[in-house]
Amino acid sequence: MASQLESQETRITSKMEEQEERLSLQVAQMSSQLEAQEARVTSKLEAQDAKIAQFQAEVDDLKGRMEQLQLNRPAVSASNSKVKTPSFDGSVPFQVFKLQFEKTAAVNNWNVEDKVAALFVALKGPAAEILQTIPEYERNSYDALMAAVERRYGSEHRKQIFQIELQNRYQKANETLQEFASDIERLAHLANADAPVEYTERVKIQSFINGIRDVETKRATYANPKLTFAETVSHALTQETASLLSKPAYKAHRVEVERPEWVDTILEALKGSQQKNAGVIKCFKCGNPGHIARHCSTGPNSSNNVGGRKRRAEGDEQISKSTQSLN
Repeated sequence: MASQLESQETRITSKMEEQEERLSLQVAQMSSQLEAQEARVTSKLEAQDAKIAQFQAEVDDLKGRMEQLQLNRPAVSASNSKVKTPSFDGSVPFQVFKLQFEKTAAVNNWNVEDKVAALFVALKGPAAEILQTIPEYERNSYDALMAAVERRYGSEHRKQIFQIELQNRYQKANETLQEFASDIERLAHLANADAPVEYTERVKIQSFINGIRDVETKRATYANPKLTFAETVSHALTQETASLLSKPAYKAHRVEVERPEWVDTILEALKGSQQKNAGVIKCFKCGNPGHIARHCSTGPNSSNNVGGRKRRAEGDEQISKSTQSLN
C-alpha cells in the first residue's frame, strides 16, 4: 500500500513538473511575441513621427512662401477688387465705416499694404485732412492710420451727443412709426456702441415708447410690454391700426331750412332799389345827379348845395318809410 502511494505521488510530481515546463515555455513564447510586437509598434510610431515632422516642415515652408508672396505681390487696384472701397468724410458714424472697411478688406483679400492704400483713398473731404497730421514714419502703418481716424471721429463725446439726441427724439407729425423706429434703433446703437445687447435692447424699447405721438397707441404699448424691440414695434403698429379703424367716420350732411315769405319780400325790395339806383350818379357836394364831386362847380355854401341837402333828406325819409311799410 505504501509503495502504491509513493508511485502515485511520483507520477503526480512528474506531471506537475511537465506542466510547469510547458507553462514556462508558453510564457517565454508569449513574452517573445509581445516583445516582437512592441518592437514593431515602436518602429511604426517612430516612422509616423518622422512623417509628421516632415509634413510639419513642409507646411511651415509653404506658409513662409505664402507670406513672402503676399508681401511681394503688387497692390490690388480698385478695378480688380470684388467689393468697392467705402468712402468716409465724417458724416457717417466711424464704427459703421470701420465695419464696412474691414469687411471689404476681408472679401478682397487685402494685405497690410493694400489696406493702407485703400484707406488713403477712402478718406474724403474733412476726414482726408487727418493725413497731414500723421507722421511720415506712421503713414505705412494701417493700425496707426485707423487709430488717427478713430481719435478724430470715434471719440466719447460723439456718443454723448447721440445719447442726447436719443433722449430728445420724439415722433414727428408726418413721420410713420416704421420711420421713427428705424431712427430710434440707429441712435441707440450709436449711443451704446460698447454696451451689452440686452441693455441696448431695453434702451430702444423705452425710447420708442416714450416718443410715440399718438396717446392711445402709447398707452396700449405701455400696458402690454414685449421682450424685444421688434415685437414692441409690431405691437405698436397693430394698436395704431386698430385705433384708426375704431374711430367713427364723421360725414357732413346738408340741412335745408325753410325760409319765411317776408324774408323773400325784403330781399326783392332791396334788389329792386339797388337796380333802380345803379345807373344814377349823384354829386356828394350838391346832391344833383349827372356829375361827381370832383367835377362839381357849386360851392359848399351855395343855394344849389342847400337844395341838394334837402333832396337827400327827403330821399332818406322816403327810404325809411318804405322800410317801415315792409316791416
